[in-house]
Amino acid sequence: MNHGSLKAGLLVLLSVVALLICGATARADTRPYIHFDRFDTHRTLSAGKRDEIVISRNTGGVPELRLGAHPHRGTDRDGTYNGGTFYWGSILSPVHQPGIAFDTLNPSWNASTPQGTWIELDVRVRSGGGWTRWFDLGIWAKDTGTIERHSVDGQKTARWQVATDTLQSRGRVFAGAYQYRLKLFTAKKGLSPRVRALFFTASNSYHNGEPLGVGPDRSIWGKNLAVPPRSQMVYPDGGEVWCSPTSLSMVMAYWARKTGREALDQPVPRVARGTYDHVYGGTGNWPFNTAYAAAYGLVGSVNRFSSLGQAERFISAGIPLVASVAWHRGELDGAPIPSTEGHLLVIRGFTRSGDVIVNDPAAKSDAGVERVYKRDQFRKVWFETGSGGIAYLVYPRGYKLPPRIYARGSW
Repeated sequence: MNHGSLKAGLLVLLSVVALLICGATARADTRPYIHFDRFDTHRTLSAGKRDEIVISRNTGGVPELRLGAHPHRGTDRDGTYNGGTFYWGSILSPVHQPGIAFDTLNPSWNASTPQGTWIELDVRVRSGGGWTRWFDLGIWAKDTGTIERHSVDGQKTARWQVATDTLQSRGRVFAGAYQYRLKLFTAKKGLSPRVRALFFTASNSYHNGEPLGVGPDRSIWGKNLAVPPRSQMVYPDGGEVWCSPTSLSMVMAYWARKTGREALDQPVPRVARGTYDHVYGGTGNWPFNTAYAAAYGLVGSVNRFSSLGQAERFISAGIPLVASVAWHRGELDGAPIPSTEGHLLVIRGFTRSGDVIVNDPAAKSDAGVERVYKRDQFRKVWFETGSGGIAYLVYPRGYKLPPRIYARGSW
């Protein structure tokens, strides 16, 4: 036997085996781990069990949930709501199965809340063969004349907990389904909040940042959206922690210029007041921010991205993103602050070499807000050190979105 030929044959065989293994790994890396659900049509909003809730269309023809003619009457005895009498109705959704095992659920909503009205969203998940308790993901109104919008602190079981605006498991625990319960409230009978959209992003946090088959698009490199720069640091009364409302203010001002709707251009202090969570004690509650933008007629949702390639598709469509990032000292060259456990900024474009152009509100002045961060470094601080790819997606209703870029779910 020719041992040289045998050796060559073995090498070929090993190469084939390695190729198969690597191919299997590559396929595994792109298996779905994020699912985005949107409920904003007559069919999806009305599905489930309604109790004194009706669905109708507003003057623009958009379907909305609102209170029926005979809502239930209740009294707020512990200060959770308005401290007095109120009227309410609810809708219990069908069971939704994302088709993935998830350990994190991020809700968001679009609603109008005339003064004297508010909404509340509860969720539960099916995990370990049964349903969890109901978890409260927020009591919200645009203004604070009737209630103080707030998250609900201290919600925890042995396996699941609420971290302000996110339902997440404790340890390596997963769910396969979720259900929501939406409640509408009013202090005055005949007046009602109106909910026109609900969104849920389910994900497996152990795979955050793994690409889902959407690679770089170099044709987009060199595009830079004209998002007006605004610094959070120029405001003496809280500006240092106003990264989220400042980023949102920039994006809303961008759309004000694009659409000619001047009311969208809200100054930073006003956005900060409108997103403040009175239990969390800050303005960084993710769905409170997207709900604020939606209260002005925009569509706003909390999403999770898996690659910069996905972000590039939105920049190509003219849609800036508000990304939640974090970094340690030395991990992000050119950053205005040395480190942060959580920070929001605007992705506005990409350089001709693929680096990320941002509006970073932590700059000392508006003049220093627009910055360029190295692509690999930004990828790490968004997907690994940071939030695992969380971003606010804010755009005008009817605006054309890029093709679906999740493995599961749709925009």
